Amino acid sequence: MKLERIEITKIINGGYGLGQLPSGQIVLVRHVLPGEIVTVTTEKTKKNYISGEARQIIAAHPARRLPPCPYVGECGGCDLQHCGYEAQPAIKKTIVADLLGRSPHREVEEAVQLVAEPIAAPAEFGYRQRIRLQVDSRGGLGFHRFQSHTVVPIEACLLARTEENEVLAAIKAHADGRKLTGIAIEVELQENPISSNTVVIFHLPRQPRPAEIAAAERFARDAGNVERIFFAGDSFSLMGPYGSKTEGADNSLAVHYPADSADKTMAVLPGDFTLTWEAGGFCQVNLAQNRNLIATVLCFCEAGKSDRVLDLFCGMGNFAIPLAMQAGEVLGIEGQGSAIRSAVRNAAAAGLTNALFRKSPIHAACAELVAAGERFDCVVIDPPRQGAPDLAAALATLARRRLVYISCDPATLCRDLAALCDKGFAIRKIQPIDMFPQTHHIETVVLLDRE
Repeated sequence: MKLERIEITKIINGGYGLGQLPSGQIVLVRHVLPGEIVTVTTEKTKKNYISGEARQIIAAHPARRLPPCPYVGECGGCDLQHCGYEAQPAIKKTIVADLLGRSPHREVEEAVQLVAEPIAAPAEFGYRQRIRLQVDSRGGLGFHRFQSHTVVPIEACLLARTEENEVLAAIKAHADGRKLTGIAIEVELQENPISSNTVVIFHLPRQPRPAEIAAAERFARDAGNVERIFFAGDSFSLMGPYGSKTEGADNSLAVHYPADSADKTMAVLPGDFTLTWEAGGFCQVNLAQNRNLIATVLCFCEAGKSDRVLDLFCGMGNFAIPLAMQAGEVLGIEGQGSAIRSAVRNAAAAGLTNALFRKSPIHAACAELVAAGERFDCVVIDPPRQGAPDLAAALATLARRRLVYISCDPATLCRDLAALCDKGFAIRKIQPIDMFPQTHHIETVVLLDRE
């Protein structure tokens, strides 16, 4: 086994530290920090780089710490716990700037100077509204090892809410909890923010049997903060809720956002509103930081009472509902039926009559809107990790003035920004928002307008 001494020059997308051998070969290493001198083993040679593993930190970054979680290095989730949180946002800003700066597109490359300081998260631990646990061959619950299907069993996750960890412990301690885990592929724990109780979803390869439903009822009764239990699977529709607290209950969860937060460092919103979504459906996992995300999007949109806003990949109305409190009209489009059902309910609960929602694949909906000659003062787009390929031309036609792009992957963001600039957009603001402390992941909000 060969050991090499290298200096880590930066952290790049994916959370890897980048260094070079004397030969000039690039080495990528996990769990290191910029500026550190480390000895590494050179493990796997790829086409353009060598994969290494850090064996000794010779000169440490000032923010280096012992990771608080005992599973770091085994669990494939967190890749920045060895760094004090005060330094994590700056590292993430570098990741975004590095990708922009390496873009072959001139306008994207020059946008490096627009990257603002990231908005740090209100809490570095205990922020995740939901966790999805894998089940190993012995019925253990945990997360996958890095780049592996091997499950690392855990006792608790430091990123999860306290209530979720309490339910995880209850599942492992209760005979019916272990029985249900034994037939599951995955177990999902979701805090219901409106009640601070936990919803449990057992993902099964087949439909549950009556005895298993009875086990769910008993477990929910005995585990104090289990609000509801559901069964989900690819071959059957969501089943439930089950449990002693389900009289009159449906399958929805909810979070309330008051206009003014008790924490005066948090952003002010245009009014009070409540967002609901269906169990198993999508919501931002960091609901406290989501408040700052919403406020940033609203600020970039600058929507007035005479403005029409198009919200693509609108989900349950995370942006559309508060936007409708400011704009003249908001049209939200989403391909997932459960999200649209939630968005319609959320608009009705907020008393909004100017927020309309449509279920449609995004590309098809944009083509229809273009064909109909529709135009919007502002377009908001919050695509999944793969971004929004092949949409630039339609967005250039639909957006009369500005476009607000929310990205959870800086690589696909850079690709899409290049396409948008080619269609006449100019990049005006770039605001990273740290939704995922202890990981390299970063949310980025970009304002573009028509030149």
